[in-house]
Amino acid sequence: MTALLGLSRLIDAVNARLGRALSWLILAAILVSAVNAVVRKVFGISANAWLELQWVLFGAVFLMCAPWTLLDNEHIRIDIVNTRFSRGVRNAIELIGHALFLLPLCVVMMVTSWPFFVKSAPSWDQVGAALAAFPAAFAGPPDAWLRGLITWWTQLIGIGEQSSNAGGLPQWPAKFLVFAGFTALFVQGLSELIKRIAVIVGRIPDPHGGPGGHLSSFGADAEDMAEKSGRAKR
Repeated sequence: MTALLGLSRLIDAVNARLGRALSWLILAAILVSAVNAVVRKVFGISANAWLELQWVLFGAVFLMCAPWTLLDNEHIRIDIVNTRFSRGVRNAIELIGHALFLLPLCVVMMVTSWPFFVKSAPSWDQVGAALAAFPAAFAGPPDAWLRGLITWWTQLIGIGEQSSNAGGLPQWPAKFLVFAGFTALFVQGLSELIKRIAVIVGRIPDPHGGPGGHLSSFGADAEDMAEKSGRAKR
């Protein structure tokens, strides 16, 4: 159990850092949306690539930050019912929910999304040829490097499955996010399962001893406000 708890702490640390880092993509999506709207209204210029980029950024946050949400006990549950149960019943619900619902769902999504991505992704030969062409972007004089780099980048993103919309983005990076997101969620589910078993057998205190969900969030906010108020008075 000690080794499993160590593995759980490692998983938690990785998913927390990943979630915090990728959550900034929300800001990027907002900026892309705002710039695209301004350019479209002021200059009458737009492109499907900008619209699809917003979707990909939001999808990345939704899928890759889900493990962080689960780690922080902020996933959706029926709080008004959950808070009425005893701690033992809540532990049993968490155990059964993770073992019989969350983890099997993640396995199904991982197994089905990988071929979905592979059929869409470029072949290794295409990727190798595109990477091998990178030095050619700087073969000309320095004032032509930017143009050469743009040409190389256009060729790179033009391999693999493309958007059905004119001027859209490649589809395979978004499809890979489905596999990556559910893989990370599966690993975090294992971590939560390990911790819940450890709580039940008395090896560790319950990291989410409160009701969880939105009620625990409100409680944490209230405690934080009270602590800041106390420091201000001192």
